[in-house]
Amino acid sequence: MAINKKILFILHDASLSGAPILVLNLLKRLKQDRTDYLIDILLLKNGELYEDFAKVSNEIFTFNNTSESFSFLRRNLKKIQTIVLKKKETHQDKVDKIINKLLLNGYDLIYGNTIVTLSWTLPFYKKNIPTIIAVHELTFGIESVYSKEFVLENITNTTKIIAGSRAVAENLINQYHADPKKINVVHSFIDSTLAIQKDKENLRKELAIPSNHLIVGIASAQELRKGTEMIPLLVQKIAQKTDIPFTFINLGGDSKSSAVRCSKIDAEKLGIADTMIFVSHNKFPNDYINLFDIFLLMSREDPFPLVMLTAAKLKKPIIAFEKSGGATEFLENEHGILVPYLDLDIMSTEVIKLMKEPQLREKLGKNIYKRLEEDYSDEKLTLDIFNLIDELV
Repeated sequence: MAINKKILFILHDASLSGAPILVLNLLKRLKQDRTDYLIDILLLKNGELYEDFAKVSNEIFTFNNTSESFSFLRRNLKKIQTIVLKKKETHQDKVDKIINKLLLNGYDLIYGNTIVTLSWTLPFYKKNIPTIIAVHELTFGIESVYSKEFVLENITNTTKIIAGSRAVAENLINQYHADPKKINVVHSFIDSTLAIQKDKENLRKELAIPSNHLIVGIASAQELRKGTEMIPLLVQKIAQKTDIPFTFINLGGDSKSSAVRCSKIDAEKLGIADTMIFVSHNKFPNDYINLFDIFLLMSREDPFPLVMLTAAKLKKPIIAFEKSGGATEFLENEHGILVPYLDLDIMSTEVIKLMKEPQLREKLGKNIYKRLEEDYSDEKLTLDIFNLIDELV
């Protein structure tokens, strides 16, 4: 009888964002195709996908409530420290306690999802337990978490690195001296079937978008790296250059987000508030992307965003900036439109060109769909990861 192998997946959070969704899809397939693997999950931060992760794991822990035993230990240690030792438990004390407990579980492999988990995998690597780090970040994302010195010192202290795109791999090698022999490029992927909850016509009516309007849009976290603060300026430029009626949908964030509030103020002052619709981050982004006639990526830096792949699956023409990461390798060779970095004048011109030419929109949509299906199929990419896991355990 085969002996079960134990794998611990360490996730930076369980939010409705690209990296957690990607690893959730991976875990669903792993549980189905590799029944001799026992899967545990450590969540460093909770989120909306907690229940989904719980369904695909043997045991799930969270950093601040890792299990009943961890909680019991933490509560009693706090009492002891407060009453007897007069010492407050530090963040590092909590981390060390969890790591030491997990080291007793006899894992055969540790899989860290995103660069955030690097420091958490190091103790396992030092105990000669194979570790994989799946890196989805470029420079801005990496150095928002760790100092460059920390990454330079520790990026080689892992058995294997899964880079989410060629851009990620090259950045790790060039900026942080990662060992090329340890890097496997496995692009991000989406499920072969996308769920659509609302049809286009009903959603258009719900959003009160006139039937003669073309729809341009993004689906993105609202932050500096994603370039979302440039959207009101872009919309103004488009409106100034064409009389073609259009609506711009900004999908992401929520009304409490300072970035969203700022964009709304900009839209008012620029006189294009009536042209923009802000839709809060939700569980059904596919519905809105399906509505778009043109999909934009405004990111300054993005490794290989899932929303880009979703747009490709839905046969949407895509426009992005050059030098922004994975979009370059995905859209090159006439599979999409790449404009000079942060050049809103040229981007607005390209948007208008697509507005005027429905046949070009259709051609680019078909081209990128074909590229997705042939070169970035979810079956092939998950198998690449499964083979790497099989090799290490």
